[in-house]
Amino acid sequence: MDLGIAGKSALVFGASRGIGQGIAQALAAEGVNVFLVARNAEALASNAAQLSREFGVRVEWLAMDVYAQPVAHLLAQLTQQNWDIDILVNISGGPQIGSASDSDAEQYQSQFQGMVGFFIEISRQLAQPMAARQWGRILTVGSSGVCQPIKDLAISNTLRSALIAWNKTFSDEVAASGVTVNTLLPGRIQTERVNEIDQARAARMGVSQAQIVAQSTATIPARRYGSVTEFSATAAFLCSQGAAYITGSCIRVDGGLIRSTY
Repeated sequence: MDLGIAGKSALVFGASRGIGQGIAQALAAEGVNVFLVARNAEALASNAAQLSREFGVRVEWLAMDVYAQPVAHLLAQLTQQNWDIDILVNISGGPQIGSASDSDAEQYQSQFQGMVGFFIEISRQLAQPMAARQWGRILTVGSSGVCQPIKDLAISNTLRSALIAWNKTFSDEVAASGVTVNTLLPGRIQTERVNEIDQARAARMGVSQAQIVAQSTATIPARRYGSVTEFSATAAFLCSQGAAYITGSCIRVDGGLIRSTY
């Protein structure tokens, strides 16, 4: 299926591994040029070389920490390298594991910039030239925890909900200019991050990781974890020409995990 986005340019965060890497690959397979951002320079360089070699698109990367470096630093790099971004994929790293009772206000504040503030500002800045061109896609990867809070991920549940509320508000303001703003909500997707969470839970509970995986799988109607490929295919569609009338939405890719109807 031709998504009609060959020749577009995408900025993808979290592109060193997992979902970010998968979305970058899905877009590159559609002929999209991709600019990769994450903290791990070695992984970014390897991913960039693979995407360029396999799909023949322009690929560049920048190792940066969104918790420590400002949006202006990234925008300067994009300008210097002549990137006009049509597709923005916002992905933040997960915060530390902890319950609501054990997580104090200072911990929320320390995570806010890297999970919410940075992505609000990069979305605002890049939406302006998108609107001028009358075409743009802003896609944020959230978490099923915004609909159904995940145990021991209090900070993630709270801050990701804040960003989604902002996305919905912003989507109304830019919709008429051809810019869509959507959020994808992953359930249990088989990534390094999910593996780390399962390992931490197993250690806390004094059981094997296999037991944790079995317990998690039993709560998913599809009776399995999802794959990065499945998730990334949905992301690529939301960035396509055919998804132009989908905006302000939260799309679940969760195998039926979230039990609410909305």
